[in-house]
Amino acid sequence: MKAACVRGLRMMGVLSIEQRFLDTARRLWAPGATIIVGVSGGADSLALLFLLARINPQWPVTLQPVHVDHNLRPNSADDAAWVQQVVRDRLGMDVVVEAIHIVRERGESWEMAARRERYRILRSYRQQAGPDAWIAVAHHQRDQAETVLMRLITGTGIQGLQGMREKTQDIVRPLLTFSPGSLRDYLQAHDVSWREDPTNQDPYWLRNRIRWQLLPLLQTRFNPQIETTLAQLAERAQEEYQVIAQSSEQFLLSWNIDVRAEPLLLPKAFGLLLPAVQADVMRRIGQVRGLRLSRKHIRQARDGMAQWPKRFRVWQNAQGDWLIAGDSAAIHTLWPSHELPLQGSLMLPGGRLVVSQTFYKEPQASATFINADRWSALKVRAWRPGDRIEPLGMAGHHKKLQDIFVDAKLPWSQRRLWPVIVAAEDDRQVLAVAGLVTAEAARCKIGGRCHQIEYFQGDFPVKEGI
Repeated sequence: MKAACVRGLRMMGVLSIEQRFLDTARRLWAPGATIIVGVSGGADSLALLFLLARINPQWPVTLQPVHVDHNLRPNSADDAAWVQQVVRDRLGMDVVVEAIHIVRERGESWEMAARRERYRILRSYRQQAGPDAWIAVAHHQRDQAETVLMRLITGTGIQGLQGMREKTQDIVRPLLTFSPGSLRDYLQAHDVSWREDPTNQDPYWLRNRIRWQLLPLLQTRFNPQIETTLAQLAERAQEEYQVIAQSSEQFLLSWNIDVRAEPLLLPKAFGLLLPAVQADVMRRIGQVRGLRLSRKHIRQARDGMAQWPKRFRVWQNAQGDWLIAGDSAAIHTLWPSHELPLQGSLMLPGGRLVVSQTFYKEPQASATFINADRWSALKVRAWRPGDRIEPLGMAGHHKKLQDIFVDAKLPWSQRRLWPVIVAAEDDRQVLAVAGLVTAEAARCKIGGRCHQIEYFQGDFPVKEGI
């Protein structure tokens, strides 16, 4: 009698899991789809495949199980053969086995390289199956909790707190709300065995330390439902990020901005967005360029000037627009002549000019002085091929700016960004190259009024001779 009750309770649990899974499937994909299932032989992926097969009469799909043998363990081929045998005997399906040899890219761990190749193979099968195909992977609630904790430990924002999404462009994770214990119970109820991956026990990996050390501690000492709590946190973060994402998309759409444009201009209205929306817009711009942007990169860009990875620069021009470019020639086209303020600072692609009015006393290595009585209004622009200057003390002798840059050992990329001070009424009249040389025509008299100009690349002004 007691054994019959246990069997009855177990069957109720099985039916409950299958109904929950069916409800999830109806939400994630349409009937008739092709599902590429990654099957490692572990409990989670086998439970996923068995559940998909079980609900197929109610929500029919074409199932294609794929096992990737990474050849990272001596007996990996035995695992592949075992998976094929179990699935063929129990479900009547053929598992495709792809044996590969991992080659790590620079900075990659073996785990990262294996994951990259595994998804590459699964995507190749999805592409063969057509546009209605999905890749199904077996991440469950504990995996979600571990992901959120990993990102909290290593540092993250609302994007990282989202953890893994149930559905992305080509991947579905129908087990995210299921505990690993319930999946093992399901397999045991159907008398299905599985294999454990010994690498899941290796404490070298942060995820394994979280799984076997941190999560048990949190469960026993603080919150028995910590896995559920963290998974719910990820759900709330996803909901809240949707508001940010919609605001970003609305801004880009209303201003007709293509984030792939090179160079890219963001209008002054960008500065009126909430900081979280600004950060999301910049991350989108970075993603299409293959850039991983940190909070520091985004904060500096919001402040008006930033150096991003891969030589991309961000700066705010005199009109208040944000300019983003990775090619120095592209930057050059976006940098016309700007009026130089009589007092204050001006952000430029390569740095920042600080201007003040003073009475000339003596030369300073960190400042450029221009006669304000003779040149009341100034402009700043980029260097143009053919530009010349008559340096102080060399009356009647002109020198090409290109030669000045060579003497200063400035790399080509910086020459296109270096500020050239010119007369407001004629921008061909070069009065100074900030921090490098001043023209004889701009000479200041002792006690005379002058423009004092300092050029900052970072926190310190550029000095003559660099």
